[in-house]
Amino acid sequence: MDRRKFFKKAGFATGAAFVLPRFSIASEKSPNSKINVACVGVGGIGAMTFSGMGKEANIVAVCDTDVSYSAKNRRKYAPDAPFFEDYRAMLDKMGKDIDAVTVSTPDHSHFKIAMDAMQCGKHVAVQKPLAHNVWQVRELAKAAKYYNVKTQMMNQGHATGSIRMIKEWFDSGVCGNISEVHVMCGGPNWKSIYFKKPEKFPVEKEEVPPYLNWDLWLNQAAQADYNSIYTPLTWRGFWDYGTGMLGDWFCHTADAPVWCLDLKDPVSVELIESDCSFDPKVFIPNSSIVKWVFPANEKHGELAMYWYDGVKVPKNLPKDWEEDKKLKKDIFMMMVGDKHTIATAERPNFSPRILGKEFFAEFKKNMPAKTIPRVRKDNLYFEWFDAIKGDIKECGSNFNYASQLTEVALLGSLAQRIGGKIEWDAKTMSSPNRPEAAQYIKETPRKGWETPDIPA
Repeated sequence: MDRRKFFKKAGFATGAAFVLPRFSIASEKSPNSKINVACVGVGGIGAMTFSGMGKEANIVAVCDTDVSYSAKNRRKYAPDAPFFEDYRAMLDKMGKDIDAVTVSTPDHSHFKIAMDAMQCGKHVAVQKPLAHNVWQVRELAKAAKYYNVKTQMMNQGHATGSIRMIKEWFDSGVCGNISEVHVMCGGPNWKSIYFKKPEKFPVEKEEVPPYLNWDLWLNQAAQADYNSIYTPLTWRGFWDYGTGMLGDWFCHTADAPVWCLDLKDPVSVELIESDCSFDPKVFIPNSSIVKWVFPANEKHGELAMYWYDGVKVPKNLPKDWEEDKKLKKDIFMMMVGDKHTIATAERPNFSPRILGKEFFAEFKKNMPAKTIPRVRKDNLYFEWFDAIKGDIKECGSNFNYASQLTEVALLGSLAQRIGGKIEWDAKTMSSPNRPEAAQYIKETPRKGWETPDIPA
C-alpha cells in the first residue's frame, strides 16, 4: 500500500498540520441504525469482540496480520467482510464505510492503530491495557478529546451494574477511611496458552511463516527477528510487546478501587519482591509484589496500594477477615477501610461483597440508592454504540478514565522491569531518582511508524 497516500488522507503526515476529522457517517444515520465497525485483530480474543457486539453492528471490514490464526473467527463471524493484513490499507480503502474501529491486538500495537483510526475520524474501542507506555495513554486521552470521537477500553467489568453498586457502597461511607488496597492475581500460568518461557534468551531467529506479516505485527516495536515464542499469544511475557500480569489483569481487578478512590498520580511505585527467570528488563517475573503510594485527595488520605502476582498474597489481613488468616480463593481485591472492607474476585462484577458475613447480610437489607446510571445489558459495546449514537454522553471506560487506570498499571509494570523504588512526578511524566526509566515511559517508535504529538 502507498502509505504516503494514507498519511495524506488521514491528515497527519510528518510536518503536516493537524486537521479535525470529517464527521462520522454514523452521526448522519437514524438513531436506530447499526454502526459500521471495522475490527483490527480478530484471532483469539477477537471472538469476544464479535460476540459482544452481537447484532448491533455491521462488520464492514476485518484486519489481522496472521491470516491463519484469524481464519476461524473470520469464517464464523464475518465471512463476507473484506479482509486486510494492514489496517492502514483498510482505513485508506474503506474509510468512507467505517464508523468505528475495534482494536484487539497485542499491547504494543494498541496505540498506533487507535491513534491512526481516531485521526481518520473513527470512534475507537481498544482492548486493555489501553497502551504500552505512559506517554501513549496520555496521548490517546488527548486525541479522543481533540478529534471528538467516542472511545471505550474493553475492561468489561466497568460496564456492569456491579461496579456501580460498589461505588454506591463506597460513597455511602460504609468503609470509613480507606488506607490500603490489595490487588491479587494468580498468574502467570506458564502452562496456559498465554505465557511461555523460552528455553534460552536471547531467542534464536526463525523463519517467518508465510501466513504471518511479521513487519506489520511489530508495528512500532523495535526491529527484531521472528521467533515462534512470540505469536500468536505468548508475546505477553516479553516487555517489548506485553505488559505482564499487571497489564493483563490490573484493569479488571483494580478497576473498582481506582474508580471509587480516584487513584492517580502516585508519588512513588516500588518493587517490594520479585522472582524472575530471565533479565527482568526483558521478561516478566514469575511472581512479585508492587507498592504504590498515593497522596491524599478528597476521597482518601494518603493511601498504599499493593499488587501481588504469582504465589504472593498479603501478609496482614483486615480485621473483618473471617477465615482465620486463610485467604479465600475468590477474593482478589480488597479496599480496606477503618470500618469495613469491600472485596471482589478477579473482576468487579465477580463476587462483590463487604467482609463480615453478619454485617453484609444486614447491609443488603437496606442497600444505598442506585445513584449511578446503569449500562444497557451491562454490555460495554452497547454502551459504546449508545455513546456514538448520542443516546448517552460518554462511555464509562472512555479514554480519559482508561488512561488513568492504565497509567497506574503501567507504572507498576515499570517497577517490575527496572526494580527498586521509583519516585514519580506526574506533571513532568518523569522519575527524579530513576532517570533510566525515561526510555520506557516514552518508547522510541520504529522508523516509519512514528505518530505526531497531539496538541495540548
